[in-house]
Amino acid sequence: MNRARKAAKLALGGGEGVPCLWVGDLDRAVSFYRDRAGFRETELLGGQRPHAALASGHGATVLLRAAGGEERESRRLRSGNSDWDALFFVGDLDRVARELRDGGVRIEVGIGVSAVAYRTLEIRDEWGNALAFAEAAGGWRPATRDLAERVIPARLRTSLRDRKFARQERPEHARFARFHAELPDRRDPVYMFFTKGLLHWVAASAKHIPPEVNLVFFGSGLPAEEQRWLSEHLGRPVFNSQLEIDDNTAWEILFAANTTNFGYVDIDCFVLDPRVFADLAAIGDDVAVNAAWTYPAAPGVPVACTHLVFLNAGIIAKLRDSGRYLSPANYAWDGGMVPLLHHRTYCRVPTPEQRRLLLEVLPADERGLPKAPGEAPFFDTLIGYQIAAAAAGYRTRAIRPLAHRTQAMFADAAAAGKHVWQQDLSDELVHIGGISYYGRYFHAAEFRKLYLAAEYSVLRASVDRLPPGYRERRSTIERQLREAGLDPLLAREFIREHLVADRGIGAEAADRILGGPE
Repeated sequence: MNRARKAAKLALGGGEGVPCLWVGDLDRAVSFYRDRAGFRETELLGGQRPHAALASGHGATVLLRAAGGEERESRRLRSGNSDWDALFFVGDLDRVARELRDGGVRIEVGIGVSAVAYRTLEIRDEWGNALAFAEAAGGWRPATRDLAERVIPARLRTSLRDRKFARQERPEHARFARFHAELPDRRDPVYMFFTKGLLHWVAASAKHIPPEVNLVFFGSGLPAEEQRWLSEHLGRPVFNSQLEIDDNTAWEILFAANTTNFGYVDIDCFVLDPRVFADLAAIGDDVAVNAAWTYPAAPGVPVACTHLVFLNAGIIAKLRDSGRYLSPANYAWDGGMVPLLHHRTYCRVPTPEQRRLLLEVLPADERGLPKAPGEAPFFDTLIGYQIAAAAAGYRTRAIRPLAHRTQAMFADAAAAGKHVWQQDLSDELVHIGGISYYGRYFHAAEFRKLYLAAEYSVLRASVDRLPPGYRERRSTIERQLREAGLDPLLAREFIREHLVADRGIGAEAADRILGGPE
């Protein structure tokens, strides 16, 4: 008996089912699942004229069924459905992801949080079948992680990792310091950090930043063609970290290198009034951070989101010299990773001294640990630093009354029967949020459609000027929009209506972001 059939028989004998998937071309489907998707054992069924095939791999089996005309049309109509056609629980999701990528299979969503597991990924075959792989709670990796977290103190458990990462990052600190020293203008630089594949957002945001703002691009792992494109088309200084880093590491590099005040703007933040930059840079001696979006960390203590901020370098130096300093990076008591944000995002564990410092401002939980603001599971980027600044008598100043809403605020709004969005927008300032990692999170269908429409609208406006790979990205989003039930030609109007009707900004501001009416 063929091993694929044996695997199916074992699965059925164990009380588990075998997903049945319609495919338009059986031979091509067998090749895809066997050679690219990691289902290494295959067997054609039906004798001389096969009508189906079993494919086994990743500890599971699927039945591929050749679709006739009616079945193909049914599958085509169902491809807009966001439900999965097959779900597999695996013990080592990272290995599965590597095998899929090595086979040239695009991961459509994830690795990210889904309804069934903390770590899930989704792929699609060319016939529209959606397959999800989720990390089983009982797999050896999660079990090992859970045991380590119970037995080994967080600071000890993460110390080797942190030292390894710090050693890897040290050359980038030195390279950036040299780059910074050679900048033709070091007056109030405003940095924009991004990873590869995001030039359309960089271009869309940067076009609203006036020439007198000292904008500096900070890339991570950018291919040569993207570095070239930036230099040739946008005319701003470009630093590229050869090591693929996340924004937390970028923030630490900026804190180390800048001895004068500096700013930071997200790639999906649109500053539509240039006067905002002047207000941002006007920072008082007692102000640690000027910001556009803030929320309360404790009564009378606002903290800033990093989307658009300006920092007082003198206060950074004073806190560091006094020993009352926290890094701008993430902190968490378990020292965990946050791969949803970036595969390298890791949380630092506060020292006992830093814990006492945080308790000068924040309330304690039942374990006596300072609560992260907004009931967040960890201290997000720049939050720990701002709490340390507040404990030393410095403040975060909101240059605009734009609110950021935390999970606690969402819960309060839901209890009151109100619908709120995470961030206020205005005709001056629009922030999309999460655009660099939304593809790793299993959003509800209506939110995913908004993200896809926003990205498609921005990409379509600039794709003809971008490197060739971005045209493939446009085609992918067109397909994903159709699967989400939205004609790509209507994407711009869809997102424009959301900005105007749901988020309250003016039609002219929406058109400026989206490139004007078509």
